[in-house]
Formats: sequence, structure tokens, C-alpha cells
Amino acid sequence: MTIPASAHVGRLYLESRHLPAAQGGSGDIHDAMATPFGIRLLIGDVMGTGPLAHRTGLSVLDAWRELAWAEPSLADIAVRLHALIARSDHPERFVTALLVNFPATPDTDRATGSWMELVCCGHPPPLLLRGGSAAVIQPCPAPPLGLLDLADGWCQASMFPVGEGDQLLLYTDGVSEARDAAGRFFPLAERTAQALSPSGAAPPDGVAGPHLLDALVAGLHDHVGGQARDDVLLLLASMRLAAGLLGQPGQKRLDEPRRDRVSRSLASSDASVKGFSMRLTPGSSTPWVSKTP
Repeated sequence: MTIPASAHVGRLYLESRHLPAAQGGSGDIHDAMATPFGIRLLIGDVMGTGPLAHRTGLSVLDAWRELAWAEPSLADIAVRLHALIARSDHPERFVTALLVNFPATPDTDRATGSWMELVCCGHPPPLLLRGGSAAVIQPCPAPPLGLLDLADGWCQASMFPVGEGDQLLLYTDGVSEARDAAGRFFPLAERTAQALSPSGAAPPDGVAGPHLLDALVAGLHDHVGGQARDDVLLLLASMRLAAGLLGQPGQKRLDEPRRDRVSRSLASSDASVKGFSMRLTPGSSTPWVSKTP
């Protein structure tokens, strides 16, 4: 079953798709937050699948939500998440992770849209979608969270320019390492470019996410013959929104950095039942902040 979710966070529009490989939850996680330092995204993949990987993912998400709000440095957040995993009851369960920050302007606390900061800890590199093309961008590499001691416990942020209309596609290795019957990997960049509009123009509503992600999910399903062996997570961040396009019906805006949105326990949501990345208010089907698979 594919679980979709969407939300606005500041000037970003987020679309995501999740396909768990096993019962009892997924080890794939992601989150999006408006913070005093900008709009911050996390995508991660816990080693393994099933309930234990799911519980590890919950612990990482809880820690991320506290750190993303309070810690100015994205690299320092990664180092502290690494320490959490390395000192846990299951230190062997490393987590690949990609942390992203769209810095806020001093006066508005909104993403400027001019550049983004990335910290990559053993995670597949994202795709930058621009003008109908899809290009892999390569942040400074570091080992996964839980294995950062292999790099002296250190990682480094990388800066990349972005602009209005750009999209950032994040994903887990259940996408990039999916194989067909002949053992060939899923050609994500090629399929993404094929799914984009030939002109590279945004649709009238300014959001190209649903069509693109659904096309990728369908292509992935065909590639593996309907037999996915790993959790799959796709997250698309679109920087296409003019002020008048925010707050479309059925979509929640998360553009103000409010502490109470990130301090609640995951136990207060039904995320573990309904899965995936837009966290739900109890008793509601409306996503209001990212939740877990």
C-alpha cells in the first residue's frame, strides 16, 4: 500500500510517498519543521525493517525535533543524533540520514530560497530538479549516524544555490537500490527526468509533486515486478509557491516556527498506525506536522 501525504511549510510545498516492506512499521523516516533557523528537513533510513527499525526511527525523530528547534548548526545536530544511536541499546542499528536547511531571513524567519544547506550521513544523494532536468547533487559525505566515529565523530555541511521553481527530491535506498529480475538498479534520475514536464514549466497551481511521485512509484513497482523487498520513501520539496498559493483546501500550513508543534511526544499521534510523514492530530485525517512511517 502506498501512503501519500502533503503539507506547506513556509515557502516549501512537500509531497511524499511511502511503501512499507513489512508489517509492524518502517525504518524509513522523515520530518519537516519551521524553526528559528529556517525550514529544516530530515530523511533517514534505519538499518533493517519491521518493529525494531520502526522503534529506532521513532527515537531518532523525537531527538531530531528537539535538536532542530534549538541547535543552530545542522552538522552539530547530526553529531548529537549519532551519539544517541551509538549509546543506545542497539548501537548496531545505524541510520543513514540527509539533513537539509533552507535558512531563514533575519526579519521574517522564512526560507529565502537562495541557497540550501545539506549534511549527508551515508544517505543517497538528493536530486535537484530544475528546468525539466534532474541532476544528482553531492554533499560532503560522512558515515551513517551511529558510525560517525569512523570519521572521528565529525561531519560537514555543504551549501548549494536554489531558486524559485526548483525542486529537491529526497529518497531512501529502497528506491535507488531496487533491482529488477536481471539485477539492474532502478534508474531514478532517468525516470524522474522522463516524468517531468518537457518544458520544465510549473503547472497552473504551482505544484508538480503528486504527478511526479505517483509516476515514480508506478515505475518502481513495474521495475521490481511488484515485489518490493525494502521500505520505500520519496520526499519532494518544491520551491514554487507564491504567497497567494499558500493554504490550499485540504493542506495545512506550517510556516510559523512554533515550539509546541515539535515538543509533543509521538505517542500523542496515530502515526504508527496510519504511517508516513505528515503527523496527524488525534482523531483527524489532516496532516499538521511530519510523522513517522
